[in-house]
Amino acid sequence: MKSRSIRCMKFFLTLFNIICILFGLILMAICVMNMRERKSRPDEQAALSRGVLSFLLTLGLCLVVTAVLGCIGALREHVKILYVHACFFIFLVSVEVVVGVGAAVLSAWVGGGSEMRMQFYRNATIDDEVVSHRNYWDNLQSENQCCGVDGPQDYAIIHRDIPPSCCARAHGLREGGARRHLHATCLADRSYYARGCEEAMRQKKALKGNIFITTGVIFALLEILCIILALWMARTIRVERRKLQQNLQAHFEN
Repeated sequence: MKSRSIRCMKFFLTLFNIICILFGLILMAICVMNMRERKSRPDEQAALSRGVLSFLLTLGLCLVVTAVLGCIGALREHVKILYVHACFFIFLVSVEVVVGVGAAVLSAWVGGGSEMRMQFYRNATIDDEVVSHRNYWDNLQSENQCCGVDGPQDYAIIHRDIPPSCCARAHGLREGGARRHLHATCLADRSYYARGCEEAMRQKKALKGNIFITTGVIFALLEILCIILALWMARTIRVERRKLQQNLQAHFEN
């Protein structure tokens, strides 16, 4: 009869690996949806670059394969597969830590304010080629409830009126008298958004970063737990099999 410790380790290792499989599948699905969405949106509107999406997609696939190996090794009590599973997870955790630290350093050094400012001044021109950039800026201001780069005063610098996208009630309406009336009222009452889009995007980026870091840390701890359980289970199985072999040998000698 198998020991209780092996049965417990088998249960928890299988459970944790199933969670890893689900997480990997969800990550792959999110990456595929973002890649499809990216094809229909301009590059400046994409939240993640193609390289980042490809890395996350590969990471999700590796997680699924490694977790499947862990389930097979745990259910069959196969020592070699458990060791391979642990080695794969050690490699994945190392890659995740290196990439996470590198991304944090790049995020701290490289800011998006200059790029946003460039987009804003392209929005100030009247060429037909930049209509898409104006639409992008209108959507940015409406979705994030912001106005200009540093604030609505940026439109005075480029000698333009504050657009309807800076007004909460005017932007949602179609072109017409009602929209013009609400826009004029918004300008007269100064009820347009006072926050700049650079600050809004910085706060949004910080929130997403905190969620990403928290999720990454929790999942890294789960991976480390899988590594410990796999190595512990493999060692326990080897020790018990060795004891069983010695007992059988002693029995036959007697």
